[in-house]
Amino acid sequence: MKFYLVRHVETTGNVENRFAGVTETEYTEKGRKQFQILTERLINEFAFDSIYSSPISRANKIAVKVGQAKNIQVEVRKELSEMNFGVFENYRFEEIKEIHTEYWNKWNEDYVNYQIPQGDSLIEFHSRITEFLDSMKHKDGAALIVCHGGTIQSILTHLLGLKIEDRWHFHIPLAGLVEIKYENDYGMMNNLKRLADIDE
Repeated sequence: MKFYLVRHVETTGNVENRFAGVTETEYTEKGRKQFQILTERLINEFAFDSIYSSPISRANKIAVKVGQAKNIQVEVRKELSEMNFGVFENYRFEEIKEIHTEYWNKWNEDYVNYQIPQGDSLIEFHSRITEFLDSMKHKDGAALIVCHGGTIQSILTHLLGLKIEDRWHFHIPLAGLVEIKYENDYGMMNNLKRLADIDE
């Protein structure tokens, strides 16, 4: 299976440095421009047999437009959502430290296993994604997956046989694409690039 992993374009949550995991956030003006370039390139420059999408609109809008143009039905999978940051959702870093000091400190002590109140632990989030991947990684063809930075980090570490903590070796840019070929129980990353460069 060949995977094309695409991160959504810029949103208000990104520019405001908010923990907008499962929170819906709108595209910025730059994000709307990125959307046009990104979708056009995915439609015209890449070939795939299936499209999977996070249910969160900042990713799903991209998948739907590409799917309509390619005449491919988009399969929405909740496993491809970003991590649910629970009580941290939609707050800025500095706000969380002040409002939820105790939870913030516990999370920083063990960010892999600590479950944020009303949200996920990283290990739970990662496990949902890996179960989804294991159900399809041995199939033939190519799949476009439109999702989020944290989701793509988990996909990369799993398909490349790395530890969950190795996710921080990968920076996935907004409107970025990662290409991975998985065959014979071995994953190889062939490409990582931004598809929609917009000058400030």
